[in-house]
Amino acid sequence: MKVIFLGTSGAIPTLYRNLPSVALVHDGSVLLFDCGEYTQIQIIKASIRIGKLERIFISHLHGDHVTGLPGLLMLLNHASRERPLEIYGPAGIKSYVFSNKKILNFYAGYRIEVIELEAGASIAGAGYKIDTFLLDHTTYTLGFRYMEDDKPGKLDIDKTNALGVPVGPLLKRLKNGEDITLSDGKIVRSNDVVGLPTPGRKVIYSIDTRPLDSVAEYSKGADLLIHDGMFSNELKEEALKRGHSTAAMAAQVGVKAGVKNLILTHISPRYTSSEPLALEAKSIFEKTIVAHDLMEVDVPSSRDIPLF
Repeated sequence: MKVIFLGTSGAIPTLYRNLPSVALVHDGSVLLFDCGEYTQIQIIKASIRIGKLERIFISHLHGDHVTGLPGLLMLLNHASRERPLEIYGPAGIKSYVFSNKKILNFYAGYRIEVIELEAGASIAGAGYKIDTFLLDHTTYTLGFRYMEDDKPGKLDIDKTNALGVPVGPLLKRLKNGEDITLSDGKIVRSNDVVGLPTPGRKVIYSIDTRPLDSVAEYSKGADLLIHDGMFSNELKEEALKRGHSTAAMAAQVGVKAGVKNLILTHISPRYTSSEPLALEAKSIFEKTIVAHDLMEVDVPSSRDIPLF
């Protein structure tokens, strides 16, 4: 699993930071969170296989988070996409997508499925689920929690051999947590021959928000919290007025949540260097970095391997 930051600026792009978009790549499939202008170009630069794009999640309908959608949808058609594409977002996203499609008069050779969500909704996927939660911005804004399914524990072959379990489908049933009965009537319990499951990875996407205890609650124990860190703390009043967080505020959320790692994004274009924001956050939560465009972060399955 890896997370790729396609755009890391605030509402205004710069020569070095594009508008917000983050890709999560897992087992070859791609999930996209927000789609600011220029996202399609960043996808190409990041060597993301556009055909593997599975779902798009839009946090809210401010222009810097959605203006890249029309171009991306047209690019998918030029790439000869045939399978459906799912787009999720708050009320209004369906009108935005299909109004643009109508006005721009572009043909899609694939089905575009747009699903409007409220906070508290969950979306099931192949080996994962996405939970939505409410953020505190200047318009209705969703955060997203990616939760990978737990992986079954390791099957102890020495134990199954000693118990007389034959090689074949019975071993798979044990691995999947099912107790079995052997031909002689002996019951073999999965818990006796399978180790503890490996907890699935958890990634939180929470940008365009004031700091919230509820975000900390949703982020408990996450492998990675991606959080709004638009300003330094000297501009905390402006941050709160505009529905954003400072680097220090984001770090405090990370501490409350007990997350493993914190990455700040949605950075104000006034900062030509991210160092002041990084230093501010790291003084509170050491495992913090500031994202930059096209930065890739591997999220290992083992909690013992550091992200950065």
